[in-house]
Amino acid sequence: MVEFPPFEVPVAWYPAAGARAVIVLVPAMGTSASYYRPFAELCTSRAFSVLLAELPGSGASRPRPSRRVDYGYRDLVSGYLPPLVEQARGRCGNKPLILLGHSLGGHVGVLATLQGEVVVDALVTLAAGNIHYRNWVNKGAGKVRFFAWLVTALSYLFGQVPGQYLGLGSPQPRTLMREWAGIIRSGSFSHIADALPAAAPMPVLAIGFEGDFMAPSKSVASLAHTLRGDMEWLPVTWPGNAHASWARHPEPTLSVIEKWLAERGVVGLKGGAPREID
Repeated sequence: MVEFPPFEVPVAWYPAAGARAVIVLVPAMGTSASYYRPFAELCTSRAFSVLLAELPGSGASRPRPSRRVDYGYRDLVSGYLPPLVEQARGRCGNKPLILLGHSLGGHVGVLATLQGEVVVDALVTLAAGNIHYRNWVNKGAGKVRFFAWLVTALSYLFGQVPGQYLGLGSPQPRTLMREWAGIIRSGSFSHIADALPAAAPMPVLAIGFEGDFMAPSKSVASLAHTLRGDMEWLPVTWPGNAHASWARHPEPTLSVIEKWLAERGVVGLKGGAPREID
C-alpha cells in the first residue's frame, strides 16, 4: 500500500533478476492496475523491474469517489505520485528510475516531473496528449467538447462522475473531472499547475497509437512539443481498443521504449551491465 488518505492504494511489485532499471507505471483513468500485468511481466523478462499501483478509487482501491470522497490533479501530483516514486527508489538502489504514464497517468507524470515533485531519469507517456478539443478534427472536436460539458454537469449533479456509464471505467472524482474538462476547453494546465518550464529536465518519449480516438496524433504531438520530447507513432496491428490494448499486447511498445532508453543512454542493452547512477 501507499499512503493517500482516505484511499487504500494497493501496489504490485514485479522484480526482475539483474534489473537494468525500475519502471513506475501510472494507469489511465478508470483502468485497473491488473490490466497492465502482461506489460509488467514482459518488462521483467527484459530486465526491468516494475512498480504498479492503482489510481485512487479505481480497480482494487477503495473507497470509490463520491460527494464525500474527492481529489484533483494537484493531489495526484503532490500526494499520490511522490510516495510511489520513493518506494521504487528504495527498491532500485542506484539503478535508473523510469516513469511511465498512460493517458491520465501521463498527465500526472508530466506535471509532477515539470514541477519538481518527483525526480526520475526518464519519462515515457503512452496515449497521452494535450486534450484541447482543437486537437481533434471535424465532428471529433465537437464530441470532445460536448463530453467536457457533460462530465462537468454530472459532477455537480452527483458529486462525482459515474464514469462506469461513460466509458471511463469507474466513478471519477468531481474535482479531477472538472479540471480535466478545463484542459479540453482551454488546452492549458494553468488552472491546475504553477508556471511550467519550457522543457522537461530529463529525456521524454511520447508514444501514440494509430487509430486512437482518445489520443489522436495532433494531441500527442502537442504534448511532446511542450516537453521538447521525442515522439513515436505506432501502427496498431493487434486487436482491441487502440487507446489501451497495447498493454495486453506489449511487445511492440516495450521494444520501442527499450530501444529509445538505450539510445538515450538511460540503460544498457539487454545482456549488458546495468547502468548505475552516480
